[in-house]
Amino acid sequence: MEKVQDTNTKQVTFSKRRLGLFKKASELATLCNAEVGIVVFSPGNKPYSFGKPNFDLIAERFKNEFEEEEEADSCETSGYSRGKRARQEKKICKRLNSIIEEAEAEKKHGEDLHKWLESAQQDRFNKPIEELTLEELKEFEAKIQETRCGIQSNINHMQASSSLMFLSKDN
Repeated sequence: MEKVQDTNTKQVTFSKRRLGLFKKASELATLCNAEVGIVVFSPGNKPYSFGKPNFDLIAERFKNEFEEEEEADSCETSGYSRGKRARQEKKICKRLNSIIEEAEAEKKHGEDLHKWLESAQQDRFNKPIEELTLEELKEFEAKIQETRCGIQSNINHMQASSSLMFLSKDN
């Protein structure tokens, strides 16, 4: 097995493998009556999640069980390996929570953009750019800059998240 080098081939391979992974996870959940939650990042740093019965429920359960275990760990004195494992689990749990928050924020941002686009169709920016006044052009430019900054911020955040995920795999 070798790493795919071509960007287009990498994306196609990712899409096919992701669907296969999610299908196998679904089969595992069905055959074993297991609860399954998976998060993967595409080569373009876009997160994809799968959960059965529901990813949010799985993530919340994982978070709650981890917090209970962490409380129990703080009450007992354990060896180095137990502490190291707990730290790794804590990092994974924090990352999972971060991913869930990112997904919720992206969903809200998408809804906000959708509302903005709907309203933009009905307001003064729906006419050709040549017909806009100087004031309208400045306002339009400000909205474009605001959107651009939001997109860049999301890109930077996703790249940082991807780097953290990559680093957590090494530990």
